[in-house]
Amino acid sequence: MKALSNEGAFNLFLFLFFMVIKNFLKKNNLELVEQIAKGWTSFVYLVKDSKGNFFIAKSLREKANRRDMVERESENLALANSIGVGPKLIETDFENNVVLLEFIEGRIFMEWLFFTPKKNELEKFLKELFDQAKKLDKKGLDHGQLAGKGKNIIVRKGKPVIIDFEKASAKRKAGNVNQLKSFLFVNPHSAIPKKVKEILGPDFDKFLS
Repeated sequence: MKALSNEGAFNLFLFLFFMVIKNFLKKNNLELVEQIAKGWTSFVYLVKDSKGNFFIAKSLREKANRRDMVERESENLALANSIGVGPKLIETDFENNVVLLEFIEGRIFMEWLFFTPKKNELEKFLKELFDQAKKLDKKGLDHGQLAGKGKNIIVRKGKPVIIDFEKASAKRKAGNVNQLKSFLFVNPHSAIPKKVKEILGPDFDKFLS
């Protein structure tokens, strides 16, 4: 029997992977709207129920220890939810390795920031964001991915929602507040601190304390 080429094997993997999400959707009476993201460890889909309510279905794709990853993400998110942080965890399906989450409609933080919110809007946003980071630190849950381009911070109606707890951990020292301070106010290689300072003006320094 002729072995599959790398391309053929990959296409077979994608087909089998799609069947997994299809089984999950059928089981939960959900409809696929679109695939909205693809990462090293997961595919992320926008789905909806019969009433038109939208959700996020995150299907983990890593071949090894996928059950562990599903369990870890659902446990991390449940812990965050217990203190009012993150999208709501709706369901964890270990059979299909899928996590179903609340859909957060809004802008990625960096996009929102460069649309130049008013000073008071940014101040309120930052206060709420740091309040959430402090709660996570107190709970001992380190998100680990709050920097970069701010892709894991969504702005919904002017308020922050921290997303993607896949690589969070309650086993390492929580440093969410410090990571946010570096990301928003210090990083010399990013345009974000410069933009934040431009909007906040003289009040920029009070967030560093």
